[in-house]
Amino acid sequence: MATPQNNSKSAADKPVNKLPSSVPMNDRFYIIVGTLILLLSLGTFTIWAAFAPLSSAVMAQGEVMVDSYRKSIQHLEGGLVANIYVRNGDLVQAGDALVQLDTTVWTGETESNRKRMFSTLMQLERLRSEQISSQDVIFSETVLSASENDSDLKGVLEQNRQLYHARVKAHKQEQEALRSRAAQAREQIEGLTDQQKIISEQIALLESEYEAYTTLLNEKLGDGQRARELNRQILSSKNEYARLRSEIARTELVASEYDVQLINSQQNYLKDIGERIQAAQADYFDTQERYRISLNRLNRAVIRAPESGYIVGMKIHTIGSVIRPGDTLMDLVPEKDKFVVETRVATNDINSLHQGQKADIRFSAFNQRTTKVIEGEVVSISADRLINEKTGEAYYLTRIKVTEKGRADMDKDMNLIPGMPAEVMIRREDRTMFSYLLKPIADSFARSFREK
Repeated sequence: MATPQNNSKSAADKPVNKLPSSVPMNDRFYIIVGTLILLLSLGTFTIWAAFAPLSSAVMAQGEVMVDSYRKSIQHLEGGLVANIYVRNGDLVQAGDALVQLDTTVWTGETESNRKRMFSTLMQLERLRSEQISSQDVIFSETVLSASENDSDLKGVLEQNRQLYHARVKAHKQEQEALRSRAAQAREQIEGLTDQQKIISEQIALLESEYEAYTTLLNEKLGDGQRARELNRQILSSKNEYARLRSEIARTELVASEYDVQLINSQQNYLKDIGERIQAAQADYFDTQERYRISLNRLNRAVIRAPESGYIVGMKIHTIGSVIRPGDTLMDLVPEKDKFVVETRVATNDINSLHQGQKADIRFSAFNQRTTKVIEGEVVSISADRLINEKTGEAYYLTRIKVTEKGRADMDKDMNLIPGMPAEVMIRREDRTMFSYLLKPIADSFARSFREK
């Protein structure tokens, strides 16, 4: 019978964890397998590093902007606010009233200029009627319709009509007076001519009688005293004849002077009218321009939306406040304008940017878990670097639009608003791992072998 000590000894003598006979007992196998795994991994990495593209991007923070920028609503002259029709965020249509300015002064000035313009036009038409010697003043339909319901203009029209007739009457009276004087002079000439004929006949009779007495005296039959008396009468009659001829000549000269005065009077009258027409025409053009300017200003008292869009950045909120000329009252974001993202790209990254380059846009104002990354495209890069006035950093202003694919990916609830922040990743050209590793070495060699 075996004892316990013998049993324990026999169990200890048995071999423990004996390996199968198929497992190699030397290290050669493990070295070969490890080497193959290492070579395979190195080859795989080499192929991946040489051919697998790696993407990179330029990161930038941006802001949603309207493609054509906001439109500032301003007023040229400024004035007193009478009414405000809109608030921030309101959608307005083109031509909608935004702000009403007080028009008390402008209305009075416009009406005054209107009356001055029509008064000057009435004067001009009155003078033109005088120029053509019409029977009455020829007023245009514009003047007649303007004065129909305006008592002031109607009074001015009547004054011009009365002045027309008074001037025409005065001119006619002057003409008639000169014609009358010329006619009187010619009548006087006719009377002097008749006296001259009588004196001429009287001289002929006296000379005939004197010749008869002379014949008798030669025959010693006549009276010498009578002959001398006849001779004196002949001489006296010839003196009277000469006087009458001189008087006729003087009177003819007076008549001619009246004729000249008549012609000069007509010419001076027409010349005066022509000068008055020129002055009235200049005054009319001046008052017409003044009226046009004041009417334009009055019409602009209602500030209207230049196009459809949203009201933002309102700077007036109180009725009765004063607007200075050229002040910006509010901004209008056009409704149909496309939105773009404006970013500031560092100068070190500008070399890898170009127009048409794709970009990924994430609008950080929306829920990041549910919001998709939207595809964009670079549409413009500033021609020169710009300087941030606050930080002094240089940058290039880059504008990125949402592509059609990006628009299709946008949710209906994603309503873009100007000023909304955005994160932009502008995709660079894909490169391999080798190009990343070898480029610094190549650049270093290029610099080291360059002659100084």
